[in-house]
Amino acid sequence: MPNIQHSAMRAYGYALFEAAGLPADQSRIVTDHLVDANLTGHDSHGIIRIPGYIRSIAAGNIVPVGELKVVRETPASVVIDGEGGQGIVICTRAMEMAIERAKKTTFGAVAVHQCSHIGRLGAYPPMAAEQDCIGILLLNGGSRFTVPFGGTSRRLPPNPISMAVPSENGPVMMLDITTSMAAGGKVEVYSARGQQVPPGWLIDNEGNEVREPNLFRVGETAMLPLGGASGHKGYGLGMMIDAIAGGLSWAGCSSEHPTRGGSGFLALAINISSFIDVDEYKKEVQILIDWAKSSNKAPGVKKIYYPGEIEEDTRATRSADGIPVEETTWERIAEAAAEVGVAVPAV
Repeated sequence: MPNIQHSAMRAYGYALFEAAGLPADQSRIVTDHLVDANLTGHDSHGIIRIPGYIRSIAAGNIVPVGELKVVRETPASVVIDGEGGQGIVICTRAMEMAIERAKKTTFGAVAVHQCSHIGRLGAYPPMAAEQDCIGILLLNGGSRFTVPFGGTSRRLPPNPISMAVPSENGPVMMLDITTSMAAGGKVEVYSARGQQVPPGWLIDNEGNEVREPNLFRVGETAMLPLGGASGHKGYGLGMMIDAIAGGLSWAGCSSEHPTRGGSGFLALAINISSFIDVDEYKKEVQILIDWAKSSNKAPGVKKIYYPGEIEEDTRATRSADGIPVEETTWERIAEAAAEVGVAVPAV
C-alpha cells in the first residue's frame, strides 16, 4: 500500500479532471474535496471515487456546472435543479448560498435535486461554522441499500446528516454520520483491502449476517440501520431525513422509482449573531467540549475526542506522512488516467 503526499495527489487530480472535461476551477474543487476526505481519514469518500467520477464525466453522465437553474426562491431559500452537474461543485455553491442568505435573514436554506454524488457531507457544514453560522446538511442519497427496522429488503439510502458549530479554542465541532451502519463506500474500502466488513453490518434476504463485502456490491446483501439489531433510532432518523431532504429538494422520497431520482439534499445555515453574540456562543461550545473531555476515561482510552477532532488529528498525521492508498485503488485510478491520456506520477 503506497503512501502518497497530498500535494502530489492534488496535482494528479487536477490534471485528471481537466482531461476528463471539467473546467480548471471545478477540477480543483472536486480534487481538493476528495483529497481532503482522505486526509481526514474518510477513505471511502476520497480518491477511491476518482475512477467512477472520471468515467462518468467523460461519458457525459456528469456535466460541468454552469449557471445554476433556480426553480423556486424566497429571500431565505432556494430550490435548484442540478441538471446532472458535478455534485461536489454544486453542493459547495449551495452551502455558500445558504450562508449568504443566513447573514441577511437569519436562516438560509438551499435544496438541490438532480446532481451527481456530493462526496463527504462533513466538508460542507464547517464552511458555515467558519463564518460564524451553524451549518447543517441533510441528504436522502446514495444507493437504497439499507433495510427498515425489522426488515431484510433494501429500501433506504444511507441518508446521512452533517452539522458543524464554531468553537473557541480549536477546529469547529462537526458531526458527520450515516443513518445506516456505514456508508456504502466503507464497504468498498474493505473490498479493496481484501478484508471482511465488521460484524453487525450486513444481512442477506433471510436476515442472516454476512461479512463478505463483494456480496454487498452485487446487491445480494443489505445493510442494517444505525444501531444494528437495535437500530430503530437510526431507522427513524433515516426516515425523517428522507422526508425532509427528499421532499423539500423535489428529488422525491425513497421508493422503487423516486419522483426525480432521489438523492436530493438540503443545505442549511443559521446566523448565530441573530440569537447571541458569536464570542459568547463559542465560549458556551467550549464549555461543553471541556466538560465532556473532563470525564474519567474507560480502560485503554487515552483521549476523549469531541466530534470532528479525530478528523483534524488524522489530517495532521496524513499531511506529514502521506495518504495510504490501496494497491487496487491506485491501479484503478491509473486505468482511468490512461483512458483520458494522463500519465501516472511516480510515488
